[in-house]
Amino acid sequence: MIGVNAGGVEELPKSLKDLIVSTKKITGPPRIVNAFKEWWKNQKINKPLPDLYESNNPSEIIDWIKKQKNNVILLSSGDPLWFGIGRLLVQNLPNTKLSFHPSPTSLQLAFSKLGIPWHDAKWISLHGRDPEPLINLLKKRPKIIGILTDPNHGGAEVVRQSLKAWDLCENYAFWIFEQLGHPQESFQRIDPSKQIPKNIDPLHLVVLIEEMNPELNPNELPLFGLEDGLFLQHHDRPGLMTKKEIRVQVLSDLDLPIEGVIWDIGAGVGSIGIEALRIRPKLKLLAIEKRIGGKKLIEDNASRLFVSPFKIIEADALALLKKNEIPSHLATPSRVVLGGGGAEKYILLEEILKRILPGGIIVIPITTLEAIPKIETIFKNHYCDYKISQHQNYRGVSMPNGTRFSPINPVFILKAKLT
Repeated sequence: MIGVNAGGVEELPKSLKDLIVSTKKITGPPRIVNAFKEWWKNQKINKPLPDLYESNNPSEIIDWIKKQKNNVILLSSGDPLWFGIGRLLVQNLPNTKLSFHPSPTSLQLAFSKLGIPWHDAKWISLHGRDPEPLINLLKKRPKIIGILTDPNHGGAEVVRQSLKAWDLCENYAFWIFEQLGHPQESFQRIDPSKQIPKNIDPLHLVVLIEEMNPELNPNELPLFGLEDGLFLQHHDRPGLMTKKEIRVQVLSDLDLPIEGVIWDIGAGVGSIGIEALRIRPKLKLLAIEKRIGGKKLIEDNASRLFVSPFKIIEADALALLKKNEIPSHLATPSRVVLGGGGAEKYILLEEILKRILPGGIIVIPITTLEAIPKIETIFKNHYCDYKISQHQNYRGVSMPNGTRFSPINPVFILKAKLT
């Protein structure tokens, strides 16, 4: 199997050209086989054209190969073992009967045009697939993604819609590469918040490159329900934050007062506390996050979104409470969001209930069903009025023939009011 680039057989080394000329049977997709015919004609080779079989169906090519008694050359694009027919050959033919000679892949050519390293890039093929694998990859927020698009299933528009569905249009530079390696090749950066240009060549791919977060205009932000992509995140744990749909519900359940103290425990990137301050700027927010680097990240997000937390502590919340190290002017909250705690969540909840003001509200979003009975028992023992709700949200991703809904992990929200 010989991989060729847009230049066709002419770009191959002499040893492979000689091998092709000596072979009596050659197969491949029509686009490459037709180019091969032209090359053979122009070379004025003094021997008959090899027996040719062309098809865009890999199964048909493999069936034809199995019937041959002589050596066969299969011409393909780039590296046949990289999202190519090579995988199917390995599955259907003895490995000892196969020999591979790759050319540069389309993504190699794309990154060479950009002039950036791509050894740590993630890549995915959408050929004949729905966008769910791409969406799962986007949730992890990799820095660089190479995407082989399928023009018969929406092409670059599927990538754009996936970014839009997960509020990431501002987080990636969106590059489209057309006819790489051909004389008419081109590449351009587009704005993914707008429609893909209609004159894009079917032979194209997309590269997404993480952008430094642009400055925000406070007049263009909603009062609450900020898009997830607006928050800076930990690079080693991207996507691990309270999603917008759940954040809006938590903020509603908090019944935020105009003034008072609110604790955001296990604050993560600070999204809930920051949104609370955007709604009620006179609240005194205490954000506690034990992850190293958490304080700096919350500070950066607060500054970026034009709010000022009263205090951010990077420490274990349970240890702080047991040692009474919470500043006295923040020691009695009227609202608490408990998003962390891990295995010590129940002990931490007991400590919080000792300190929260009468009539105070605590909201706990959790993802495991098993935690509910233990939390309910604690609420009952403290004579709390409480309720529980379950939230399963989906985000629509436009497809060529309709809309596909991608699920967000279900979350249980427990709300309790201290009587």
